[in-house]
Amino acid sequence: MQRVTILIACYNDEDYIDNAIESALNQDYEGPMTICVIDDGSSDRSLEIAKTYLSKPLFDTYYDNDVWFQQNRGRFGNTKYVVITKPNGGPSDARNLGIGYTWSDTDIYAVLDADDQMYEDKISVCEKVMSSDMDSIGVVYADYDTFHTETNKTIREFKEPYSRRRLVEECVVHSGSLINRNALDSTCEETGFYDVTMRTCEDYDLWMRISEKFILVHVPKSLTLVRVTGDNSSFVVNQEVWQKNWARVMEKMQDRLQ
Repeated sequence: MQRVTILIACYNDEDYIDNAIESALNQDYEGPMTICVIDDGSSDRSLEIAKTYLSKPLFDTYYDNDVWFQQNRGRFGNTKYVVITKPNGGPSDARNLGIGYTWSDTDIYAVLDADDQMYEDKISVCEKVMSSDMDSIGVVYADYDTFHTETNKTIREFKEPYSRRRLVEECVVHSGSLINRNALDSTCEETGFYDVTMRTCEDYDLWMRISEKFILVHVPKSLTLVRVTGDNSSFVVNQEVWQKNWARVMEKMQDRLQ
């Protein structure tokens, strides 16, 4: 079974971070797993809540380049739990840091937003698909349920089967997908695995790069609960920024094809 790391980048998500962590801990996956929480300079209790899952004494605590690394091994059986704190730099920077720190212990990365939750079989279902061809499959994505906090309504979001043509037209791949480490390694740019210059569309940019070298596979099953709170980036980030970054994704694609 592959070594899986769940990346949880967090910025001021004190209301939901514990649910995200619990959903990661409650996975039914039986292989080796790491849960890596990267607090991106939160000013609320997010870091404090994340650190409550660290047992005492800590096996590993050290300070390096303005970042605290704390790691406990063995508390959750086959699962390692890591908390990283850093100055605010955005989700791409946070995820890149988590990827770099766990690189030597990981075959597959699973992305989980701090205000979302994984259903208990997400890792086991998606890992099985990816493990069927680790040389060719770069990303596995699935359907999800959106929970609207203002109305308490849950709506199933059906993602469509992958095609490169559709991906160029629209980001049909869920941001909370499983990613093959080999795909990250072969598509990394100077701006990182996730492009740190992009505040939005950074996942779309990554899917575009990976799709030029690997297969993307869709699982027709809802495996994540996505909260729509009004604080999501689609609501709080200026539309001009969205349009600028969307255009940047297309521009980068054209540059790579030349």
